[in-house]
Amino acid sequence: MDYWVIVVAKNAAQNISSTLTSLLNQTIPPTRIAVVNDGSSDGTGEILAEARENDTIRILTLPDRGYDIRRVPANVNLAIDSDRDLQSDYLMISGDDCIYPPHYAESIIRHMNKETRIAVASGRPNQLGIVSHEHSPSGSGRIIRTKFLNDVGNQFPVRAGWEAWLLFKAAQMGLETRLFSELTYSHVRPRGSSHQFTYWGAAMFTLGYCPLYALGRIARSLVKLSSLRTSVGLVRGYLTAALGSADPFIAPFEPSLRKFVSLQQRRRISLVVTSMLSHGNG
Repeated sequence: MDYWVIVVAKNAAQNISSTLTSLLNQTIPPTRIAVVNDGSSDGTGEILAEARENDTIRILTLPDRGYDIRRVPANVNLAIDSDRDLQSDYLMISGDDCIYPPHYAESIIRHMNKETRIAVASGRPNQLGIVSHEHSPSGSGRIIRTKFLNDVGNQFPVRAGWEAWLLFKAAQMGLETRLFSELTYSHVRPRGSSHQFTYWGAAMFTLGYCPLYALGRIARSLVKLSSLRTSVGLVRGYLTAALGSADPFIAPFEPSLRKFVSLQQRRRISLVVTSMLSHGNG
């Protein structure tokens, strides 16, 4: 049941100690915690310098180049490349502001050991007492089977939609992803507040979302988040990618994956419409 953890940190002085403590206090501790300090300027580096006295923790420090969400997958890949000597069965990805209950990793890994078709799994994030209503594994807190990660290249694409890409690849390969809704963890900072919503919109195009499905996602964001700014950002991102861009971060994924994603979503839409019609006739 060996696993290791990657944490990408940026100006996380208020939360990084709690995150690392919760990881070290797992009932089955990780064999290594690799922290990529992405040029923090708020004292995170000093906190990590003390934390590295624990042999489990390894720190990779990068220069300060400002905040850019596009560097997150590249930083995860950097950690993977720096620890290729590890032979763990699972990899856990964590944010720098997540606090996990002691049994978090053990609970998920025991499920994954029993059900070998599960490629990616996570618990459900809880922010300020509000539990997320997500239906697929969260970005932070997800645990990935190493064999599956190796099968898809042992690297994450540095491209908008890289977190969802992993879930779609699992489905394309006939594997399962799982969110254990009863297993919650704390996500301290407001989720989405530091993200650039234009990249979320671009990801819908890069991944090959069915246009009608993408429109539904945008409409739902307006209703759920009550934020016109969010919806405008999603639309801007989607259209920027769809109309063509020289930015490689919003370039389309491989045609076979995009076709698979679009087909799956069209089937979901068809099922919803059929269900609505049947209830209407009833």
